[in-house]
Amino acid sequence: METKFVKAYCDEANQYFALEVAKFGATWKVINVTHLSDEEAKLLATEVEQSVFETNDNLLPCLDCKTRKVASCSCAKRRNQCAPGMKYRFNCVYCNQLKIDYSLPTMDGANGIREGDKVVLSQGQEVKIRFADDKPLTNILVGVGWDPVLQGDNMDVDSSVVVMSPNGSQRELVYFSRPNMRHPSGCAELLEDNLTGEYTGNVDSNDDENILVDLKKVPQDRDRLVFLVNIYNCEEREQTLKDVKNFYIRLYDQVSKKVLIEYKVEDNQVNPTDTAIVIGVATRKTSGWSFKAIGKSLHVANVQTLAHECDRYL
Repeated sequence: METKFVKAYCDEANQYFALEVAKFGATWKVINVTHLSDEEAKLLATEVEQSVFETNDNLLPCLDCKTRKVASCSCAKRRNQCAPGMKYRFNCVYCNQLKIDYSLPTMDGANGIREGDKVVLSQGQEVKIRFADDKPLTNILVGVGWDPVLQGDNMDVDSSVVVMSPNGSQRELVYFSRPNMRHPSGCAELLEDNLTGEYTGNVDSNDDENILVDLKKVPQDRDRLVFLVNIYNCEEREQTLKDVKNFYIRLYDQVSKKVLIEYKVEDNQVNPTDTAIVIGVATRKTSGWSFKAIGKSLHVANVQTLAHECDRYL
């Protein structure tokens, strides 16, 4: 069963809660609830956005109105459902004082490392796409890099980005094919196709390919930009990720060209027999745009298949 976490805060109890949610069909339901300390809450991000969260049958409904909808109990006595002293009880989740918290974790040593103005992420970590002074950043240059294991080999690794709707039913692939190097909205544009893995003269001496991103231009019915890398013509050339190393992705401010977010994929995080990596995803949330380090590898024959399957690895 696929499970994720939702962070919530109760105004009445002045207390954070972690709601464990599981996917039932297309709906996420709350299956468990635990207290969070303030320090624990700093490290937890809400991983699912949904207008209403219902609870699974293992959690008791409100004792009076019998509803199972989190934070939307219509019972006039809803505040009396909490135990004395606002101690935790399952039916606390129905109190309308509970609010889902979509803020992202505070960046510190336990959740990303800040090096000056640059945040260095580890796999699975997420951070707001913002300047160091917390101002929003919308015009981004995404740099992707890698190194061939054997110098001189014809190793063609390509970067691409999928612009995707919330449920994944609609998606457009921006990739190395000339007519498809720019999204129709202008929100993403691949600058060039590096055919060798050698330096191409972009913003940083280690970047192999770059993608221009304008978050203001992302269509309203699209909320995710999934960044991908794959080995071109991998089956014909009999090449896999064992032939490439040192994958990374960087997010730059387009104006200053400063790196603000960086994620380096550890070589032991990828399967050497795979041929592609879902390296990261930018997501539009209630609190703004964020970037999450993914770093999950898979075996696909081409970039079209990769674009079709990528959301399974987010």
